Amino acid sequence: MAVWFDVDDLIRFFQGATRPTGIQRFSFETCSAAANLAGLHGDVRFCRRDAKGLRAIHFPALEAGIRAIAEAPRTPSHLERRTAATLHPALASMARGVAPQYRGPLVRMARAGRAGLGAAKELAMLGLASCRSGAGGAPRIGGHAFDLDSDPVRLGAGDWLINLGASWERPYGSAFLDGLADAGASFALLAHDMIPDMFPEWCTGLMVRDFSAWLDDAVPRANVMCAVSHSTARDLRACLARRGHAIPPPLVLPTGSAKCHDAAALPPLLHEPYVLMVGTIEARKNHAGMLRVWRRLLAAHPPEAVPVLVFAGKTGWLTGDLMQQLENAGWLQGKIRFINQPSDSALASLYQHCLFTVFPSLYEGWGLPVSESLSFGKPVAASSRAAIREAGGEFCVYFDPDNLDDAAGVIGGMIGDPAYVARLSARIAAHYLPPSWEDTAGALLACCGVAPPMEAAFPELSFSRSGNSLPAHPYQG
Repeated sequence: MAVWFDVDDLIRFFQGATRPTGIQRFSFETCSAAANLAGLHGDVRFCRRDAKGLRAIHFPALEAGIRAIAEAPRTPSHLERRTAATLHPALASMARGVAPQYRGPLVRMARAGRAGLGAAKELAMLGLASCRSGAGGAPRIGGHAFDLDSDPVRLGAGDWLINLGASWERPYGSAFLDGLADAGASFALLAHDMIPDMFPEWCTGLMVRDFSAWLDDAVPRANVMCAVSHSTARDLRACLARRGHAIPPPLVLPTGSAKCHDAAALPPLLHEPYVLMVGTIEARKNHAGMLRVWRRLLAAHPPEAVPVLVFAGKTGWLTGDLMQQLENAGWLQGKIRFINQPSDSALASLYQHCLFTVFPSLYEGWGLPVSESLSFGKPVAASSRAAIREAGGEFCVYFDPDNLDDAAGVIGGMIGDPAYVARLSARIAAHYLPPSWEDTAGALLACCGVAPPMEAAFPELSFSRSGNSLPAHPYQG
């Protein structure tokens, strides 16, 4: 039997982007770990999809290409700088990802006024679809091409097909799934979160429609549904129950991480104290809440007593109003800064040199920046919502993201008490022990029957060498 990972989502994503979101990071690192385990735990292979079906790919070439572009310095082109300066922020973000032949019409339509905005968005989506589908030749990532005429994949009895990416964006058709079942093959999908179904106001209409169809068509037919957290597993079953579907309890995969706080020091990108917030700028991440918190801190303290707040990520959907607010407020006289799509090494430097991190999200399927921060030995002031407590366990200081007083009290208290932050850091260094990406891949391969069962179950909350609790926070009620 063979376990095939469908990495079409990764190939399409990295044709139009240079930095991964949490979904692509999880998918890529798990696939990379599975490839490393292939010699030890069965026959692990990789494929992509085209109009003719599944095609085998050489994963080391894909891995090398993704790591190359994720690390390469990102220099905006002249067109991109001009576009970002003159277009609606959502369109500027889309313009960066579309094929060059679509950018000129997109710019001209958007500049024609708001009457052309809807048409410009449609054009941008067409351009993204063309770019990501490999139109005009074989897709390339980081200089590596993936031949569309590579060997076809024929799954047979006992084989598995696994999709860890955003599988709702390009769903498997009924005929394809019927063919898998007829051949005796199984397939597994991964639920990262239930945001489009639970909070459609945070998503585009297209995403909501695609996700809804995925829940009704593909998910009930999966032989195994996986989830990135216990919280997401519960939300998945609840969303399906409302639609009249019932599935067995999903397999909750341990979300991998690397223990980075003993890594070699990198030079700082900023030479002044700062607090770090990592993640795509979008409504649910609650950057707007942090703008209000920092405004309150600056009103209560001298400017030199308030560190810079660094947003590290990229602009996402539905953020035009927030970006305009930040511009109008002058980014609080430089006390808020935006580092657009940092490379992996730049992000590592930001983690290494920050005072601590904040993660005020209103909902998460996991919260990868939380476990990343802890892996770098950095304390987190985190939202208490959804799966974030699973990501941070006993190592974070939590607040209600809808309560400005609570958020400002916790964050301001940590800024004003460096000794407490130092105790938190020491605690993390001594006791934080997260699973690795090999643990993630191993749990998945064990479910497919090609690896030994995991020796220990991963708990719902934290990963720790001991059960001792953190020091009490004097600013947290």
